[in-house]
Amino acid sequence: MNMKYRKNLNEMKYICMCIVVVVGLCLALSDSVWAQNSNTASNGLKIGVVDLNSVFEKYEKRKQYDTDLREEEKSYQTKINDKKKELVSLKDKIQMLDLGSQDRKKYEEEFERKNIELESYAKVAEKSLMRKYKESFERLYSEVLKEIEAIGKQNRYDLIIKKEEAELQSGGISEMQFKVGIKTVLYHSDAVDITNQVIDSLNKKYSKADKGK
Repeated sequence: MNMKYRKNLNEMKYICMCIVVVVGLCLALSDSVWAQNSNTASNGLKIGVVDLNSVFEKYEKRKQYDTDLREEEKSYQTKINDKKKELVSLKDKIQMLDLGSQDRKKYEEEFERKNIELESYAKVAEKSLMRKYKESFERLYSEVLKEIEAIGKQNRYDLIIKKEEAELQSGGISEMQFKVGIKTVLYHSDAVDITNQVIDSLNKKYSKADKGK
């Protein structure tokens, strides 16, 4: 009886020790997880928002691009207007000549040729301007994204989100639904808006580069 009792007692002691060890490990693991979660919660995610429309509107380089492209568009339009005036002058000449005369036939052929040249030139001018507008936008967009990325890394942001100020007062229901659908940020505090920081940084760099030319 004594031997059996001792054996059972030893087994119970062993089981109790195992339980104590397991409970201790569980408590230690729980404390570690809690500490990590608490640390994450206290640090939090650093989030910023940027109004890209405002950035493009106030970026001085974009304004210069627009000025240059408008000048080029104006130059194209001047040439087109000159060609149109030339056609009007030819048409007036043709109307003053007798039907079926050699001179009238010659001017009619010249009119047709110049009219085709005008249409061709107008299409080339339009395509050229569209290509340049597209290339300018792509360059500017790439610069803006790189600047946002640089600011994000420098200031240790975890996430920077594009915000849109949807204008719902104009347009039809389809346009309004589209604007509502693309809006990604529904609320943010002023503290996380880094739009002006991005604009200032871009304009400072552009000003330095422009002065260095």
